[in-house]
Amino acid sequence: MSNTNSIRALCAAALLLAAVALSGSASAKDEKASPKNIRVAIMPVVNGSQDVSAPKIMGDIFRERFKDIPGVMFLEPDDTERLLGNRNELGRAYAITDRWSKSGTIDTTSAAGLDTLVSADAILLVKIAEWENLRVTVIGRGQSNTTVGLQFALYDLHTLKRTWAKEPREQRFAQEIDASGSVAYDGTGYIQSHGATDPPRYQDVASDLVKSAFKNFPQR
Repeated sequence: MSNTNSIRALCAAALLLAAVALSGSASAKDEKASPKNIRVAIMPVVNGSQDVSAPKIMGDIFRERFKDIPGVMFLEPDDTERLLGNRNELGRAYAITDRWSKSGTIDTTSAAGLDTLVSADAILLVKIAEWENLRVTVIGRGQSNTTVGLQFALYDLHTLKRTWAKEPREQRFAQEIDASGSVAYDGTGYIQSHGATDPPRYQDVASDLVKSAFKNFPQR
């Protein structure tokens, strides 16, 4: 009887060890199948427009849109500036963005070692190339519109090579005003109805551009 109990105990132990081994193997496969998120530091936005509020609007859009991109952890521009500022290395960021905005290349000397300073695998460079709106206030003169043009470039901080780039642009028109409708205007054609001449919001146009541009953003 004791021999039977011993055999049963050995069998139970063997089954337990097999289950543990299978569990460990499955965990290893899961880890292999789920690559580590890359960390991307967004550099200070280059504002090529006359609107000083444009970089702030873009920062808000990044915060909203980038949370939906799988496999990537973004460091917002303000956080990148803060990290580099705390280390007295903020000049690196401006040297990189300045050269890139003018020539399309980066200052490799300033970029060297940046991966350690901001704990990132790559940097994202952003330029607001166009940021304009036109309000049409007279009947028959066309439609109010907003134009947004952006430039993006991703650089690997280990190789300092560009791995991705996009230059989305859109001119979006407001709804056409029907002169025979309820819009009030005077004898010169000047539209007097409040809000009727509003161009599309910068936030809406830029947000849609970012969503489309980053649809196939590299995850490694």
